[in-house]
Amino acid sequence: MKVENIKKIDFWLGVPLCFLLTFFNLFKKAAELKKSAVSPVRKIAFIKLSELGAIILSYPLISRVKKEHPQAALFFVTFRRNQGVFKLLNGIIPQENILAARQALPAFFLDILRIIFRLRKEKIDMIFDLEFFSRASAILAYLAGSKKRTGFYAYGYEGLYRGELLTHKAQYNPLRHISANYLSLAEAAGQIGKNTPELEKNIGEKELVFPAYSAGDGIKEKVSTRLKNMGIEAGKNRVFLINPGEGILPLREWPVENFIALSRLILEDKNNRIILVGTESVTVKAGLVLEAVGKESCVSLADQTTLDELLCLFNLADALVSNDCGLGHLAMLSTISKVIIFGPESPQVFAPLGKNTHIVYSDWPCSPCFSVLNHRNSSCRDNKCLKSIKPEAVYQRLKESLKSG
Repeated sequence: MKVENIKKIDFWLGVPLCFLLTFFNLFKKAAELKKSAVSPVRKIAFIKLSELGAIILSYPLISRVKKEHPQAALFFVTFRRNQGVFKLLNGIIPQENILAARQALPAFFLDILRIIFRLRKEKIDMIFDLEFFSRASAILAYLAGSKKRTGFYAYGYEGLYRGELLTHKAQYNPLRHISANYLSLAEAAGQIGKNTPELEKNIGEKELVFPAYSAGDGIKEKVSTRLKNMGIEAGKNRVFLINPGEGILPLREWPVENFIALSRLILEDKNNRIILVGTESVTVKAGLVLEAVGKESCVSLADQTTLDELLCLFNLADALVSNDCGLGHLAMLSTISKVIIFGPESPQVFAPLGKNTHIVYSDWPCSPCFSVLNHRNSSCRDNKCLKSIKPEAVYQRLKESLKSG
Protein backbone atom coordinates (compact mmCIF):
# COMPACT_ATOMS: atom_id res chain seq x y z
CA MET A 1 0.00 0.00 0.00
CA LYS A 2 1.41 3.37 -1.03
CA VAL A 3 2.13 6.09 1.54
CA GLU A 4 -0.43 8.40 -0.13
CA ASN A 5 -3.18 5.77 0.22
CA ILE A 6 -2.29 5.16 3.88
CA LYS A 7 -2.67 8.88 4.57
CA LYS A 8 -6.02 9.06 2.77
CA ILE A 9 -7.46 6.09 4.66
CA ASP A 10 -6.15 7.45 7.95
CA PHE A 11 -7.90 10.78 7.30
CA TRP A 12 -11.18 9.85 5.64
CA LEU A 13 -11.87 6.77 7.76
CA GLY A 14 -9.85 7.67 10.85
CA VAL A 15 -11.31 11.10 11.61
CA PRO A 16 -14.99 10.02 11.79
CA LEU A 17 -14.08 6.89 13.75
CA CYS A 18 -12.08 8.96 16.26
CA PHE A 19 -15.06 11.30 16.65
CA LEU A 20 -17.55 8.46 17.20
CA LEU A 21 -15.28 6.68 19.68
CA THR A 22 -14.63 9.95 21.52
CA PHE A 23 -18.39 10.48 21.85
CA PHE A 24 -18.81 6.92 23.14
CA ASN A 25 -15.91 7.41 25.56
CA LEU A 26 -17.74 10.29 27.26
CA PHE A 27 -20.06 7.78 28.86
CA LYS A 28 -17.24 5.87 30.49
CA LYS A 29 -16.74 6.39 34.19
CA ALA A 30 -13.83 8.62 35.25
CA ALA A 31 -13.26 6.18 38.11
CA GLU A 32 -11.71 3.75 35.64
CA LEU A 33 -8.66 6.00 35.28
CA LYS A 34 -8.15 6.27 39.03
CA LYS A 35 -8.45 2.51 39.34
CA SER A 36 -5.85 1.98 36.60
CA ALA A 37 -3.42 4.29 38.41
CA VAL A 38 -3.17 1.95 41.39
CA SER A 39 -3.52 -1.33 39.52
CA PRO A 40 -0.31 -3.33 38.94
CA VAL A 41 1.13 -3.10 35.43
CA ARG A 42 1.58 -6.63 34.11
CA LYS A 43 1.41 -6.14 30.36
CA ILE A 44 2.52 -3.18 28.21
CA ALA A 45 2.12 -2.69 24.46
CA PHE A 46 3.79 -0.29 22.04
CA ILE A 47 2.32 0.64 18.64
CA LYS A 48 4.50 1.81 15.74
CA LEU A 49 3.27 0.40 12.47
CA SER A 50 5.64 2.00 9.97
CA GLU A 51 9.20 3.39 9.85
CA LEU A 52 11.95 1.06 10.97
CA GLY A 53 14.13 4.05 11.88
CA ALA A 54 11.56 5.41 14.33
CA ILE A 55 11.28 1.99 15.96
CA ILE A 56 15.04 2.02 16.57
CA LEU A 57 14.79 5.55 17.98
CA SER A 58 12.12 4.35 20.43
CA TYR A 59 14.63 2.00 22.10
CA PRO A 60 15.45 4.38 25.00
CA LEU A 61 11.72 4.62 25.81
CA ILE A 62 11.21 0.85 25.75
CA SER A 63 14.33 0.38 27.90
CA ARG A 64 13.08 2.87 30.47
CA VAL A 65 9.60 1.33 30.59
CA LYS A 66 11.14 -2.11 31.02
CA LYS A 67 13.31 -0.82 33.88
CA GLU A 68 10.33 0.84 35.59
CA HIS A 69 8.15 -2.28 35.19
CA PRO A 70 10.62 -5.21 35.26
CA GLN A 71 7.92 -7.84 35.78
CA ALA A 72 5.72 -6.64 32.91
CA ALA A 73 5.45 -8.51 29.61
CA LEU A 74 6.15 -6.24 26.63
CA PHE A 75 4.32 -6.37 23.29
CA PHE A 76 4.86 -4.45 20.05
CA VAL A 77 2.46 -3.84 17.13
CA THR A 78 4.10 -3.13 13.77
CA PHE A 79 4.17 -4.03 10.07
CA ARG A 80 5.63 -7.43 9.20
CA ARG A 81 8.61 -5.95 7.39
CA ASN A 82 9.87 -4.47 10.69
CA GLN A 83 9.81 -7.69 12.73
CA GLY A 84 13.50 -8.49 12.32
CA VAL A 85 14.77 -5.27 13.89
CA PHE A 86 13.86 -6.32 17.45
CA LYS A 87 16.43 -9.10 17.36
CA LEU A 88 19.04 -6.39 16.81
CA LEU A 89 17.69 -4.35 19.74
CA ASN A 90 18.88 -6.92 22.29
CA GLY A 91 15.63 -8.85 21.82
CA ILE A 92 13.94 -6.26 24.02
CA ILE A 93 10.54 -7.45 22.74
CA PRO A 94 10.14 -11.27 22.76
CA GLN A 95 9.54 -12.62 19.26
CA GLU A 96 6.23 -14.19 20.27
CA ASN A 97 4.99 -10.79 21.49
CA ILE A 98 5.59 -8.97 18.20
CA LEU A 99 2.13 -8.57 16.69
CA ALA A 100 2.68 -7.97 12.98
CA ALA A 101 0.29 -6.74 10.31
CA ARG A 102 0.54 -7.00 6.56
CA GLN A 103 0.55 -3.64 4.80
CA ALA A 104 -1.52 -4.47 1.72
CA LEU A 105 -5.31 -4.17 1.68
CA PRO A 106 -7.56 -5.94 2.64
CA ALA A 107 -5.09 -8.04 4.66
CA PHE A 108 -4.23 -4.99 6.79
CA PHE A 109 -7.75 -4.69 8.21
CA LEU A 110 -7.97 -8.43 8.87
CA ASP A 111 -4.62 -8.40 10.69
CA ILE A 112 -5.56 -5.34 12.76
CA LEU A 113 -8.77 -7.07 13.89
CA ARG A 114 -6.72 -10.12 14.87
CA ILE A 115 -4.28 -7.93 16.78
CA ILE A 116 -7.10 -6.11 18.62
CA PHE A 117 -8.57 -9.43 19.76
CA ARG A 118 -5.12 -10.63 20.87
CA LEU A 119 -4.48 -7.45 22.89
CA ARG A 120 -7.92 -7.66 24.51
CA LYS A 121 -7.30 -11.31 25.35
CA GLU A 122 -3.94 -10.42 26.91
CA LYS A 123 -5.65 -7.69 29.01
CA ILE A 124 -3.01 -5.06 28.33
CA ASP A 125 -2.62 -2.61 31.22
CA MET A 126 -0.78 0.19 29.38
CA ILE A 127 -0.34 1.17 25.72
CA PHE A 128 2.18 3.58 24.21
CA ASP A 129 1.06 4.93 20.84
CA LEU A 130 4.34 5.86 19.12
CA GLU A 131 2.77 7.06 15.87
CA PHE A 132 2.76 10.78 15.12
CA PHE A 133 -0.90 11.82 15.20
CA SER A 134 -2.05 8.75 13.30
CA ARG A 135 -5.77 8.08 13.73
CA ALA A 136 -5.36 4.35 13.04
CA SER A 137 -3.01 3.77 15.97
CA ALA A 138 -5.17 5.84 18.35
CA ILE A 139 -8.23 3.80 17.40
CA LEU A 140 -6.28 0.55 17.76
CA ALA A 141 -5.05 1.56 21.21
CA TYR A 142 -8.58 2.42 22.33
CA LEU A 143 -10.20 -0.74 20.95
CA ALA A 144 -7.49 -2.87 22.57
CA GLY A 145 -9.20 -2.15 25.89
CA SER A 146 -6.27 -0.80 27.90
CA LYS A 147 -7.27 1.72 30.56
CA LYS A 148 -3.94 3.62 30.22
CA ARG A 149 -3.21 4.94 26.74
CA THR A 150 -0.28 7.31 26.22
CA GLY A 151 0.52 9.17 22.99
CA PHE A 152 1.14 12.51 21.32
CA TYR A 153 -1.62 15.09 21.54
CA ALA A 154 -2.03 18.20 19.38
CA TYR A 155 -3.08 20.73 22.06
CA GLY A 156 -2.80 24.05 20.19
CA TYR A 157 -1.79 22.59 16.82
CA GLU A 158 -4.57 22.72 14.24
CA GLY A 159 -5.48 20.03 11.75
CA LEU A 160 -4.18 17.07 13.79
CA TYR A 161 -7.45 15.79 15.21
CA ARG A 162 -7.37 12.23 16.53
CA GLY A 163 -10.15 12.45 19.10
CA GLU A 164 -9.98 12.25 22.87
CA LEU A 165 -8.96 8.61 23.08
CA LEU A 166 -5.76 9.04 25.12
CA THR A 167 -5.70 8.97 28.91
CA HIS A 168 -2.14 10.31 29.17
CA LYS A 169 -1.26 13.02 26.67
CA ALA A 170 2.21 14.26 25.76
CA GLN A 171 2.89 17.31 23.62
CA TYR A 172 4.97 16.63 20.53
CA ASN A 173 7.91 19.05 20.42
CA PRO A 174 8.94 19.81 16.79
CA LEU A 175 12.28 21.24 18.02
CA ARG A 176 13.50 18.19 19.98
CA HIS A 177 14.88 14.93 18.69
CA ILE A 178 12.23 12.24 18.32
CA SER A 179 13.97 9.97 20.86
CA ALA A 180 13.51 12.70 23.48
CA ASN A 181 9.90 13.10 22.38
CA TYR A 182 9.37 9.39 22.91
CA LEU A 183 10.84 9.58 26.40
CA SER A 184 8.32 12.31 27.22
CA LEU A 185 5.64 9.63 26.81
CA ALA A 186 7.15 7.75 29.75
CA GLU A 187 7.03 10.94 31.82
CA ALA A 188 3.35 11.42 30.96
CA ALA A 189 2.49 7.78 31.66
CA GLY A 190 3.90 8.03 35.19
CA GLN A 191 1.12 10.34 36.33
CA ILE A 192 -2.43 9.50 37.39
CA GLY A 193 -3.81 11.30 34.36
CA LYS A 194 -2.19 13.67 31.88
CA ASN A 195 -4.21 16.29 30.02
CA THR A 196 -1.81 19.26 30.01
CA PRO A 197 1.48 19.59 28.09
CA GLU A 198 4.01 20.38 30.83
CA LEU A 199 6.29 17.64 32.19
CA GLU A 200 7.68 17.17 35.67
CA LYS A 201 11.35 17.08 34.62
CA ASN A 202 13.73 17.50 31.70
CA ILE A 203 14.99 14.66 29.51
CA GLY A 204 18.78 14.49 29.31
CA GLU A 205 20.90 13.37 26.37
CA LYS A 206 22.46 10.67 28.59
CA GLU A 207 19.16 8.82 28.51
CA LEU A 208 19.39 8.36 24.73
CA VAL A 209 21.38 5.13 24.76
CA PHE A 210 21.23 2.45 22.04
CA PRO A 211 22.59 -1.11 21.90
CA ALA A 212 25.80 -1.88 20.01
CA TYR A 213 25.51 -4.70 17.47
CA SER A 214 28.03 -7.53 17.61
CA ALA A 215 27.89 -10.17 14.88
CA GLY A 216 28.42 -13.82 15.61
CA ASP A 217 31.49 -15.55 14.15
CA GLY A 218 29.35 -17.36 11.60
CA ILE A 219 27.91 -14.17 10.13
CA LYS A 220 31.30 -12.41 10.16
CA GLU A 221 32.89 -15.26 8.24
CA LYS A 222 29.98 -15.44 5.78
CA VAL A 223 30.05 -11.69 5.03
CA SER A 224 33.87 -11.51 4.84
CA THR A 225 33.98 -14.47 2.44
CA ARG A 226 31.28 -12.90 0.28
CA LEU A 227 33.26 -9.65 0.08
CA LYS A 228 36.46 -11.50 -0.87
CA ASN A 229 34.60 -13.28 -3.66
CA MET A 230 33.63 -9.80 -4.94
CA GLY A 231 37.25 -8.67 -4.83
CA ILE A 232 36.88 -6.64 -1.63
CA GLU A 233 39.01 -7.08 1.48
CA ALA A 234 37.91 -5.02 4.49
CA GLY A 235 41.03 -3.61 6.17
CA LYS A 236 43.01 -3.72 2.94
CA ASN A 237 40.52 -1.84 0.77
CA ARG A 238 38.62 1.22 1.96
CA VAL A 239 34.95 0.22 1.74
CA PHE A 240 32.15 2.74 1.17
CA LEU A 241 28.48 1.78 1.44
CA ILE A 242 25.98 3.83 -0.55
CA ASN A 243 22.18 3.80 -0.44
CA PRO A 244 21.03 5.81 -3.49
CA GLY A 245 17.36 5.98 -2.46
CA GLU A 246 14.32 3.77 -2.00
CA GLY A 247 11.66 5.95 -3.64
CA ILE A 248 9.17 5.78 -0.76
CA LEU A 249 9.35 9.55 -0.22
CA PRO A 250 11.08 10.82 -3.40
CA LEU A 251 11.09 14.43 -2.20
CA ARG A 252 13.71 13.66 0.44
CA GLU A 253 16.08 11.81 -1.91
CA TRP A 254 19.28 13.26 -3.36
CA PRO A 255 19.28 12.91 -7.19
CA VAL A 256 20.69 9.61 -8.45
CA GLU A 257 22.94 11.60 -10.81
CA ASN A 258 24.65 13.05 -7.76
CA PHE A 259 25.20 9.58 -6.28
CA ILE A 260 26.80 8.60 -9.61
CA ALA A 261 29.08 11.66 -9.51
CA LEU A 262 29.97 10.94 -5.85
CA SER A 263 30.79 7.32 -6.72
CA ARG A 264 33.16 8.45 -9.44
CA LEU A 265 34.94 10.78 -7.01
CA ILE A 266 35.33 7.96 -4.48
CA LEU A 267 36.70 5.55 -7.09
CA GLU A 268 39.40 7.96 -8.23
CA ASP A 269 41.40 6.28 -5.45
CA LYS A 270 42.17 2.79 -6.80
CA ASN A 271 42.11 1.35 -3.28
CA ASN A 272 38.49 2.37 -2.68
CA ARG A 273 35.51 0.06 -3.13
CA ILE A 274 31.78 0.87 -3.25
CA ILE A 275 28.95 -1.44 -2.21
CA LEU A 276 25.38 -0.35 -2.93
CA VAL A 277 23.03 -1.42 -0.14
CA GLY A 278 19.36 -1.27 0.80
CA THR A 279 16.05 -3.05 0.40
CA GLU A 280 14.37 -4.31 -2.77
CA SER A 281 13.15 -0.80 -3.63
CA VAL A 282 16.79 0.36 -3.94
CA THR A 283 17.62 -2.06 -6.75
CA VAL A 284 16.45 0.21 -9.61
CA LYS A 285 18.63 3.15 -8.58
CA ALA A 286 21.47 0.79 -7.68
CA GLY A 287 21.32 -0.54 -11.23
CA LEU A 288 21.55 2.99 -12.62
CA VAL A 289 24.65 3.69 -10.52
CA LEU A 290 26.31 0.41 -11.55
CA GLU A 291 25.64 1.05 -15.23
CA ALA A 292 26.90 4.64 -15.12
CA VAL A 293 30.06 3.91 -13.09
CA GLY A 294 30.89 0.73 -15.00
CA LYS A 295 33.72 -0.45 -12.76
CA GLU A 296 34.33 -3.75 -10.98
CA SER A 297 35.17 -1.75 -7.86
CA CYS A 298 31.47 -0.75 -7.57
CA VAL A 299 29.12 -3.65 -6.76
CA SER A 300 25.61 -4.08 -5.40
CA LEU A 301 24.25 -6.03 -2.45
CA ALA A 302 20.88 -4.26 -2.55
CA ASP A 303 18.14 -6.68 -1.47
CA GLN A 304 20.79 -9.38 -0.98
CA THR A 305 21.42 -9.24 2.77
CA THR A 306 19.56 -9.97 5.98
CA LEU A 307 19.49 -7.29 8.67
CA ASP A 308 22.18 -9.24 10.58
CA GLU A 309 24.42 -9.40 7.52
CA LEU A 310 23.84 -5.72 6.75
CA LEU A 311 24.86 -4.67 10.27
CA CYS A 312 27.90 -6.93 10.08
CA LEU A 313 28.76 -5.19 6.80
CA PHE A 314 28.38 -1.83 8.56
CA ASN A 315 30.96 -2.90 11.13
CA LEU A 316 33.38 -4.05 8.43
CA ALA A 317 33.04 -1.03 6.13
CA ASP A 318 34.54 2.43 6.60
CA ALA A 319 31.63 4.76 5.82
CA LEU A 320 28.00 4.93 4.76
CA VAL A 321 26.41 7.59 2.55
CA SER A 322 22.63 7.69 2.53
CA ASN A 323 19.56 9.86 2.23
CA ASP A 324 17.54 10.48 5.37
CA CYS A 325 15.93 7.05 5.84
CA GLY A 326 15.75 4.07 8.18
CA LEU A 327 19.09 2.70 7.00
CA GLY A 328 20.93 5.57 8.72
CA HIS A 329 19.20 4.78 12.01
CA LEU A 330 20.01 1.10 11.64
CA ALA A 331 23.67 2.08 11.21
CA MET A 332 23.53 3.71 14.68
CA LEU A 333 23.87 0.20 16.11
CA SER A 334 27.26 -0.24 14.38
CA THR A 335 30.68 1.42 14.37
CA ILE A 336 30.47 2.82 10.84
CA SER A 337 30.87 6.54 10.05
CA LYS A 338 27.60 7.85 8.62
CA VAL A 339 27.16 10.73 6.18
CA ILE A 340 23.42 11.42 5.97
CA ILE A 341 21.95 13.87 3.46
CA PHE A 342 18.95 15.91 4.66
CA GLY A 343 16.69 18.22 2.68
CA PRO A 344 12.94 18.58 3.34
CA GLU A 345 13.07 16.99 6.81
CA SER A 346 14.77 18.25 9.96
CA PRO A 347 18.06 16.65 11.09
CA GLN A 348 17.47 18.28 14.48
CA VAL A 349 14.51 15.95 14.95
CA PHE A 350 15.26 12.84 12.89
CA ALA A 351 19.04 12.56 12.46
CA PRO A 352 20.73 9.31 13.52
CA LEU A 353 22.38 9.79 16.91
CA GLY A 354 25.96 9.03 17.88
CA LYS A 355 29.42 10.57 17.50
CA ASN A 356 30.03 8.97 14.08
CA THR A 357 27.10 10.78 12.44
CA HIS A 358 27.86 13.56 9.95
CA ILE A 359 24.97 15.55 8.50
CA VAL A 360 24.94 17.30 5.11
CA TYR A 361 22.11 19.83 5.13
CA SER A 362 21.62 22.91 2.94
CA ASP A 363 19.43 24.60 5.57
CA TRP A 364 17.30 26.50 3.06
CA PRO A 365 14.68 28.92 4.47
CA CYS A 366 11.89 26.69 3.13
CA SER A 367 13.37 23.59 4.74
CA PRO A 368 12.19 21.51 6.48
CA CYS A 369 8.81 21.36 4.75
CA PHE A 370 8.20 17.75 5.81
CA SER A 371 6.92 17.64 9.36
CA VAL A 372 4.98 15.46 11.75
CA LEU A 373 2.66 18.45 12.07
CA ASN A 374 1.68 18.34 8.38
CA HIS A 375 1.73 14.53 8.07
CA ARG A 376 4.70 14.91 5.73
CA ASN A 377 2.44 16.45 3.10
CA SER A 378 4.62 19.03 1.39
CA SER A 379 3.45 21.19 -1.50
CA CYS A 380 7.00 21.21 -2.87
CA ARG A 381 7.47 19.50 -6.24
CA ASP A 382 11.14 20.34 -6.81
CA ASN A 383 13.51 19.53 -3.94
CA LYS A 384 16.06 22.21 -4.71
CA CYS A 385 17.24 22.07 -1.09
CA LEU A 386 18.70 18.65 -1.93
CA LYS A 387 19.69 19.39 -5.52
CA SER A 388 21.78 22.33 -4.29
CA ILE A 389 24.04 19.93 -2.34
CA LYS A 390 26.96 19.17 -4.66
CA PRO A 391 28.69 15.77 -4.86
CA GLU A 392 31.99 17.50 -4.08
CA ALA A 393 30.57 18.78 -0.77
CA VAL A 394 29.39 15.30 0.24
CA TYR A 395 32.74 13.82 -0.76
CA GLN A 396 34.54 16.40 1.37
CA ARG A 397 32.32 15.58 4.37
CA LEU A 398 32.96 11.90 3.72
CA LYS A 399 36.72 12.40 3.92
CA GLU A 400 36.33 14.48 7.07
CA SER A 401 34.21 11.73 8.65
CA LEU A 402 36.98 9.20 8.11
CA LYS A 403 39.54 11.45 9.76
CA SER A 404 37.33 12.14 12.79
CA GLY A 405 36.13 8.55 13.07
